[in-house]
Amino acid sequence: MRAKIRGGIRLIAFFITSLMTVLLVAAGNLSVGIVSRRRAVQWKNTVIGYWAWLVSKITGMRIHLKGSPPESPFFLVSNHLSYMDVVPLWLCLDGTFIAKSEVRSWPFFGWATRTLGVIFIDRKVRRDVQRVNALIASAITNDQGVIIFPEGTSSRGAEVKPFHASLLEFPASSAIPVSYATVTYRSYDPETPAHTHICWWGEMPFFSHFWELLTLPGFEATITFGKRKLIESDRKMLASRLRQAVSDDFHPVVQPRTEKPHIQL
Repeated sequence: MRAKIRGGIRLIAFFITSLMTVLLVAAGNLSVGIVSRRRAVQWKNTVIGYWAWLVSKITGMRIHLKGSPPESPFFLVSNHLSYMDVVPLWLCLDGTFIAKSEVRSWPFFGWATRTLGVIFIDRKVRRDVQRVNALIASAITNDQGVIIFPEGTSSRGAEVKPFHASLLEFPASSAIPVSYATVTYRSYDPETPAHTHICWWGEMPFFSHFWELLTLPGFEATITFGKRKLIESDRKMLASRLRQAVSDDFHPVVQPRTEKPHIQL
């Protein structure tokens, strides 16, 4: 009962905070954005930074930071474990994300991410990469960078999956240094391990998983920023080098062999 009460309070607080964040960003786009796109981006980054801080408190996420986040403009890649990955990354960085096109159809989250300037890609359509690479080029400014998850999907955290090279065409062809970050999680309770209750992967239903996460007493997120930036003219080689660099900093959430995911409903 205590966990359900905790989850209910957090759920209400999360949606109120998120709704206010989106409305504030939208208001900035309509007012400040008419005069200056740069000021609209700066306003968005400020509002989202506060959102990330509040959400970390609401959900009981304790964030450990290692290394130094890159300053804008930047192009950064990260491993992907959960929808919660955006919280520590947005807390540390002024940037926008590349997300799969399916997110646009999610209730509330689709509208919210569009308003926040997230760039969507249809991974089923190869030619869509060219469109997205053009958007990436215009999105990287002195006020923000671009963050991508080149694994293409989230995982249970046993290892860093192979990186897809398609969205690395822009930094490879433009000789742009690429930064990288590594995210990992730890649960405080062995009965609710991180690979099932924080990591979101496979066929896990989103809303029931998010509810279970909100009922947790708390959890840890560690984000490690790489010590160097990588430059490579071949996108496939760049993908390989970045994956190795992220893997070197990655601490597995779970061992490669473990049980199938289980979520209480």
